[in-house]
Amino acid sequence: MEIRPLHAADVPALVDDLWFPFAEEMGDIDPHDSLADDVDVRSEAIQYRRNQLGDEDVQTFVAVDDESERQSLAGYTTVSYSEAPSVFARGSVAKVKDLYVAPEARGDGLGTALLERAHEWGRERGCEQATLSVHARNDVAQSCYEELGYETRYVKMDRPL
Repeated sequence: MEIRPLHAADVPALVDDLWFPFAEEMGDIDPHDSLADDVDVRSEAIQYRRNQLGDEDVQTFVAVDDESERQSLAGYTTVSYSEAPSVFARGSVAKVKDLYVAPEARGDGLGTALLERAHEWGRERGCEQATLSVHARNDVAQSCYEELGYETRYVKMDRPL
């Protein structure tokens, strides 16, 4: 398995093979995260990912199954650079935005390898910490993150208006 930056040619496969299943899993955990019915979600997701390719403060890494004939994507993570406001006595942060591993590739450490690559990217940019958000009902992901040294610092709350 090779972990490398996302290429422009990978974007449709990323959206179709990884992002849509990820979005569906998140929608199953919480209907609040379900995809909209009234927009062309695929086109917008592809455009969003293509726009990120030109942003030097955002990087998506993909895990490429180089043993398969078609070199399919097995997982991905997106990380962004965030500089702390000058009023705080802390440095910049690498924010892990997404992490997803295809079900058939789970259990072999691929998620950990993707996160470690995101951490490396953050260190290369001078980040002092990595942060991420995980759904309160996603116990499996929380457990994995805790095993990698992540600790709960904030609890996000919301309510309908």
